[in-house]
Amino acid sequence: MAVLQIGHPSFGPCRSRSDDAPSQPLLDFNEVHLTGGEPTLHPRLPQIVDVSRSAGYKVSVTSNGENGKRILPECATAGLDHVNFSIFGTTAEELAQVQNTRYRSHSLAGRKIDALEKSISLSLDLGLGARANVVIPNRHHVPRVHRLLEKYAPQLSVRVLSSLADGEESLEAIDLLLEELQARPTEVRLIAGTSGFRVGYQLPDGRTLFVKHIRSLRLPETCVGCRFNNSTDCHEGYYGVRLYRDPRGTFHVGVCIQRMDLCLPLEEFVTSTVCSEIRKLPEQDYHDLTA
Repeated sequence: MAVLQIGHPSFGPCRSRSDDAPSQPLLDFNEVHLTGGEPTLHPRLPQIVDVSRSAGYKVSVTSNGENGKRILPECATAGLDHVNFSIFGTTAEELAQVQNTRYRSHSLAGRKIDALEKSISLSLDLGLGARANVVIPNRHHVPRVHRLLEKYAPQLSVRVLSSLADGEESLEAIDLLLEELQARPTEVRLIAGTSGFRVGYQLPDGRTLFVKHIRSLRLPETCVGCRFNNSTDCHEGYYGVRLYRDPRGTFHVGVCIQRMDLCLPLEEFVTSTVCSEIRKLPEQDYHDLTA
């Protein structure tokens, strides 16, 4: 029987302030996650990590692993906590199949796989948390997970993600994988106010495998009248806030990957009703989950 762990929202160091007032907690998070595009291509990534750590945040990145050798050592020194490696293939043949036609080269895919493997090993050597995220659209992708588990030590945390676009076919493939691995569910990790949750499974050799799912979570006001607010057009729901920068250097806060029109400049967001709505969501969600 898996143990359900529901995380209670607690306000982290994200704060708002004005020139004549002390800073106040704004949103309930304590981690900055850098994604892209490919964040390791940013020439000042170590400095971004350092600034974020100095502000009190844990910092993580999602990467394809192609540029790890060059940038990860400096990032580790700057205080990077962990790297989520996106695994699109464990062999050159697999990776070539999912590349754009222009880059569908076996030799190029082989170099990409080699760089990824070196980045994962380097992360482990540097003491960084290394996580491999693998999307399983159908049963043909199940062998990828077997190869990852066979190749890397338990220090690499393997996380299987369902493909929202493939629906039941993806979920059936994950069931097949768990059956083949003789995986036993041990825990469910869920944080109130977020749509993602993870189920932890113990394998016969004692290793842990995580399967990540999405539950239906909507902002009670912003999402209600949205044209995408249905089970067909919106699988992810409210996943969290994202920070963007436009070509002029202005930062914007977004709350939906499909509705970029909902983005607000940072200074407007902190005083908006959407911000207030997001602040209230975790407590209400926690109450609903534990009622």
